[in-house]
Amino acid sequence: MAAFANLGGWIADTLVSNGLSITAVRKIMQSIGFLGPAFFLTQLSNVRTPAMAVLCMACSQASDAFSQSGSRYAGVLLRLSNTGGVPAGVFGTAATGYILQRGTWDDVFKVAVVLYIIGTLVWNIFATGEKVLD
Repeated sequence: MAAFANLGGWIADTLVSNGLSITAVRKIMQSIGFLGPAFFLTQLSNVRTPAMAVLCMACSQASDAFSQSGSRYAGVLLRLSNTGGVPAGVFGTAATGYILQRGTWDDVFKVAVVLYIIGTLVWNIFATGEKVLD
């Protein structure tokens, strides 16, 4: 993630330098950061070896790092979302156990994919690079 977060930042800066609007760049980078992991998680049900499963998970995390280029305040937002994500981690573990009692890991990953897609839609509909609050 560290390498791809830096690569994403460089790509975002290059796109802005080449005249693309900040709003467009942030939406592009956030979309890669959400849809990339969603794609790789959907591929997990097709892999047959542990090495390919690890590769899918690594690619999921690498593409997730691009979302850190989607906001000017990515560091602050990352801290806030990690703090707010603690209850999600607690309840998510219980929900995963519940899903696994009645289904498979594919079902667990489908929930994550749906959340990534919803996040992408919300971001692309409502996000802006323009200053909204002073």
